[in-house]
Amino acid sequence: MNLTTIDESLARLRDNKAQWARLPIEERIRYLEQIRDLLVANADAWVAAGVRMKDLDPRSPFVGGEEWLGGPYPTAAWITDMIGTLTRLSTGADPLEGVRIRTRSDGQVVAGVFPSNPYDRLLLNGYEIDVWMQPDVTPATLRDHVGSFYRQTDPAGAVTLVLGAGNVAAIPMLDVLYCLYADGHVAVLKMNPVNEAYGPVFERILAPLITDGYLAVVYGGADVGKHLTDSDLVDTVHITGSERTFNTIVFGPGAAGEKARAAGQPRWRKPIRSELGGASPTIVVPGPWTKADIAYQAQHLATQKLFASGHTCVASQVLILPEHWEHKRELLDALRSALAAAPDRRPYYPGTQERQDAFRADNPRAEVIPGPQDRTLLVDVDSDSDHPAFHDEMFGPIYVTTALADSDPADFLMSAVEFANEHLHGNLGANIIVHPKTARYLGERLEEAIAALKYGCIGVNVWSAFAFLSPRAAWGAYPGNTPDSIQSGTGVVHNSLLFDRSQKSVARAPFRPFQRSWSHPRGGLTVKPPWFLDNRTALQTARAFTMFAADPQPVRLPRIFLPAVRG
Repeated sequence: MNLTTIDESLARLRDNKAQWARLPIEERIRYLEQIRDLLVANADAWVAAGVRMKDLDPRSPFVGGEEWLGGPYPTAAWITDMIGTLTRLSTGADPLEGVRIRTRSDGQVVAGVFPSNPYDRLLLNGYEIDVWMQPDVTPATLRDHVGSFYRQTDPAGAVTLVLGAGNVAAIPMLDVLYCLYADGHVAVLKMNPVNEAYGPVFERILAPLITDGYLAVVYGGADVGKHLTDSDLVDTVHITGSERTFNTIVFGPGAAGEKARAAGQPRWRKPIRSELGGASPTIVVPGPWTKADIAYQAQHLATQKLFASGHTCVASQVLILPEHWEHKRELLDALRSALAAAPDRRPYYPGTQERQDAFRADNPRAEVIPGPQDRTLLVDVDSDSDHPAFHDEMFGPIYVTTALADSDPADFLMSAVEFANEHLHGNLGANIIVHPKTARYLGERLEEAIAALKYGCIGVNVWSAFAFLSPRAAWGAYPGNTPDSIQSGTGVVHNSLLFDRSQKSVARAPFRPFQRSWSHPRGGLTVKPPWFLDNRTALQTARAFTMFAADPQPVRLPRIFLPAVRG
């Protein structure tokens, strides 16, 4: 795009920022209602753009799990729930109506945000999400940290630059909407060149905001990005990407950028919010797993790795296993089979194959899982080593495992938590897989381990990305990162309840799908999740979930259940 045209768009946003900031809530809701209708009308086109861009088989499970659940679904769900939050704020109702509030023994406040209604309990039975607040939040002050922007009497507004993610399709949309509705900022969305094919669809969906001068969508490469970040017309910046990209944008490229970062001298000092990646772990706690458990959890692990071909900020990268567990070898064999059987796809993301080739050259023991897109597995990396997989985000279909010697489940779990906290770089998402009998044996020690994990989102028997799909979960890195050591970013980037002092989101799910889950604690009626790579009806189920999220009516439920039970 022409830089002059971009500057004209920025000037228009600047002129309208105060107007948007002072817009009555009722008018804000009307914009969301229009956008939701346009999303429904353009959802198929949104998915089709992704299929063409990635050269996917239109019938592939990736289309359901990755394109529908990674695009229109979380956007529709967030809009619907955001309308509810704004409605409560506008009427003076409790903004946390229906949220279960409890206090842990150490005084930490926990908000139970999922399930939030009978539909949640029906569609994802047995699934739960809690948002843990930062230690300074008390039950008495919790509501002071909900929707802070809407308590301002005369906000001035701001222009936020959203540097769009190049991987998961919903992220640019949700980032823009969060800036508009949580911060009260107008926004310019710069599409990432990798997935700019989504741009025309996004412009149609967001047309009411674009037409009225509250949002602009621009295109271009690094030169456009630098122009925007340097512009005096941009007040704040929102970044989704890698730590390396963040450092380049904020401090500059190469050795000079590293010198500036070491000296704490960024190129500019605008407020920044960021969501970055890292070496996300999955901890497998030893327990009495059956063959069916091993097969199911192998598919679970393969999904954590291969969703979006490993190009997600919380793709499981380091599998932490118990060294002397009797089922270790069986699980690894099942994982190899699951990786090999995953649907074929080409390496669409720039540099994917080159990163794998370089990794294999540096790690001759690495196994190649063949297919049109190769997958790489490296088993038994020394936990005491400084292996690059422990601190560099691989960002692709590369999986490594390491093992810890503790035999007792409680000892192993705490050692694994310490390893994840101290040896792995990044703090966005972590996962724990634990058998129900083992969970009962652990008792409060499981909760202590979750509390000790310094990650912004933790999944227990569910991939942490499930919290991304839930609009009420707080999504972002564990608090405390700084620009000179950014790790997985700063600030909360999504949550429809507008929490501003969250510490982490904790998602839980049944260890087994129905019917095998029925007789166990935290069991449920939920069948195989539609985001699993081997779900045969992912496309139909995910599309039906999306349409229900946009219009939650009972008449739509059979369209979800009928394909879901066959998944």
